[in-house]
Amino acid sequence: GMPVEATDLNSYLVMQCDALARMAEVLGLHEDVTKWSARAEGFTQRMIESMWDPEAGLFWSTRAGEPIKIKTPFSLFPLFTGRLPRDIAARLVAALTDESSFWTRYPVPTVAIDDPHYDPLEMWRGPTWLNSNYIIMEGLERSGYPELAAELRRRSLAMVQTTSDIYEYYHPETAEIPPKAAPIFGWSAAVYIEMAIRESAA
Repeated sequence: GMPVEATDLNSYLVMQCDALARMAEVLGLHEDVTKWSARAEGFTQRMIESMWDPEAGLFWSTRAGEPIKIKTPFSLFPLFTGRLPRDIAARLVAALTDESSFWTRYPVPTVAIDDPHYDPLEMWRGPTWLNSNYIIMEGLERSGYPELAAELRRRSLAMVQTTSDIYEYYHPETAEIPPKAAPIFGWSAAVYIEMAIRESAA
């Protein structure tokens, strides 16, 4: 239900502010560099204060101030900012690489396999999507985990290569194609090409 204060949107806002700071630096607008960098840091700290759960080791989106405790990749998306304290980033990486949760044969399931809402054949209830994997891969690189990012890339490429087409999403444990997954899927193909280029250059 809506409205939701979402971890993914807040992560994107941090990235937007950092991008504006870089643009301002190129343009020589030094006061704007300071302003946008401070906003990025402020958004990051507010996410930590209102969404970080140190007991679970995850970020939760919230609704009316209450956490939505369903384990999805959105709980990991703040890695994408590259601004998290090292201890929080390490906790998120530990959650990501937990084989009983997110680190399946073909990670990252859109609902963790140990969550009661997990359904590997239903859209956004468990299947692996290449686009969310790409964001997590970028987050790992920004947060100082390039080797793990490369492993996620390799597993993602292997998942797609189990079939002769490129699909919307995949079963995270078997790479089976769920019945409603669309074939010849554009953004999966675009992300696959980008991952393949990076892998060939590694």
